[in-house]
Amino acid sequence: MLGWMALRAVMQAVMVVILARMLGAGAYGQLVAVIAAASFLSPFVGLGLSNMVLRNAARDPAHGHVYFMRALGWWKWTLLPCVVVAVAVAMVLLPADLPVLAAGAAIAVEVAVTSMTELLSRYRQAQQNMLAYGAINAGLPFFRLVLLVLLFAFVRDVAVVMVFWAYAATGLSYMLLLAYVVPARDGRDMDAADATEPMKAASGMPFSLAAFTTRLQAEFNKPVLAQLGFGLVGSYNAAQRAMDIVSLPLLAMQEALWPRLYAQADPLRQLRRSGTALLAIALILGGGIWLMAPMLPRMLGESFADTVEVLRWLAWLPVLQMLRSLLNFHAIHHGKMLRIGWVYSLGAAVNIVLVAVLVTRWGMRGAAMCAYLAELVMIMALVATCLRNHHDARNRP
Repeated sequence: MLGWMALRAVMQAVMVVILARMLGAGAYGQLVAVIAAASFLSPFVGLGLSNMVLRNAARDPAHGHVYFMRALGWWKWTLLPCVVVAVAVAMVLLPADLPVLAAGAAIAVEVAVTSMTELLSRYRQAQQNMLAYGAINAGLPFFRLVLLVLLFAFVRDVAVVMVFWAYAATGLSYMLLLAYVVPARDGRDMDAADATEPMKAASGMPFSLAAFTTRLQAEFNKPVLAQLGFGLVGSYNAAQRAMDIVSLPLLAMQEALWPRLYAQADPLRQLRRSGTALLAIALILGGGIWLMAPMLPRMLGESFADTVEVLRWLAWLPVLQMLRSLLNFHAIHHGKMLRIGWVYSLGAAVNIVLVAVLVTRWGMRGAAMCAYLAELVMIMALVATCLRNHHDARNRP
């Protein structure tokens, strides 16, 4: 899987460089703001059941396809409402000087393809087929990179509206490919009533809220920054993408760990041991991000000079994100799904308030402050949950 993740990182890096040099900070910021609006609703397509597929199919692999088909059914029912809301949110939050039809098409396809990719990749991850998991997640960047390279090579002046349509076309093509490779039923005589793991429609909502909160933390600042100038959106996003790309090996190790932990009856000892190693790696990566920051404007162009400072502000955020993920698993292991939902709802509310106050006043610096503060709030809430779990376990007769 690490090979696929590395390939994906390289493709994303090349895409950022091509888009930045092709469009400049302002037009690139328009693209980023539109994709950010789409990302708010995609976690709710399928009601977060992709994560329940990961847990349940890892614990009960004989009925993995049953859990997958249940989640796929809810994906179909929830797709259209989420697309409509995502387009409406974009029209309300973003400035009016956008190509509405092209932006709407890009948003609709982005919501659909990212949620479908998440569902199918989680099913393969539950089977510990990490090669397929990595390939599915790398496919969409590959499709988009090929089309962007062609645009960059053969079109002299690329407008942002062309990139919107390119995103929509590649996303739709990849979604059709995913639909073709959706796994056939593993056993036609399989009885869903024999499945051992519960999977109600609402059971995945804490995961949806968790993903939504993460997206809010990373992306809600984009529409607010857009009101101050699309150039700020482009610069801030370029710094975020650079940080994400450098941190991708850490994400790969984290994603490889979860199914192994879910399959264990008592995973907490391994969680502590592996978690300590992952936190140490996150610290090392933070130092690397801080050191590489001055290289970014040289690759992207002079209009991205502000990215150096932003990247250094964000360099240590992966440490907090990793700590939150480890605490999140601890709560999942103890079955505190509802409490996780409340924790992430709190994080979302805090982030919205902080962005509205700090970003409008301090711009990109305020956006970085919001990211750290929202993470700290959620970590403290999850620590309180873990301490309560420990207290309950000690007092259990």
